[in-house]
Amino acid sequence: MASAQTLEAVLHSARAKEAAGDLAGAAKALESADPAAKAAGLWSYARGAVAFKQGQLDEALRFFEKAVAKEPEVPEYRANLGAVWLEKAKQKVPGALDKATEALTAALKWGPALPTTHANLGLAQLLAGKAGEALASFDAALELDAKDLASLYNRAVALEQLGRRKESLVALDAALAAAPAFEPALTSKKHLLAKGLERA
Repeated sequence: MASAQTLEAVLHSARAKEAAGDLAGAAKALESADPAAKAAGLWSYARGAVAFKQGQLDEALRFFEKAVAKEPEVPEYRANLGAVWLEKAKQKVPGALDKATEALTAALKWGPALPTTHANLGLAQLLAGKAGEALASFDAALELDAKDLASLYNRAVALEQLGRRKESLVALDAALAAAPAFEPALTSKKHLLAKGLERA
């Protein structure tokens, strides 16, 4: 019980520092935990989340992998592990896209899922050239959060890749309705219209 209370206190301190914009302080607070607290999957998850926000991808991977190993049934741990691998995939790290897809798919199997898990899986599928699967993932994300901007926009991207340009334009309009100044959607709409696409 004592270690659990220690972990709770450390997490509370770290959250307060993170909320104040002090990520280094949040990391330091977590590192002050006793060995028993650091043995918990939740500690590794929290430490990984801070490292991820700091842009320390290798550190984040290490902590999230520990969290998953300790508590494989917690979907959030796998979802965040997949999110880090997705960032690695964007950097063209070999094998990262497969690892992102594997972790995110596993997270969904353990459910319940957050919209971001579906959205990240959709993005991984887009990067893999699987636009049809990506579209289904973005639709699943939007069922959980109809205003998720990333899913609204990337749904339009998937539709365009599938050759469904009129539907893509409608999807872009939906994204712009949620965020009128969202530059990627504005640019994509301009490009679609420049191709002579007619509204019907």
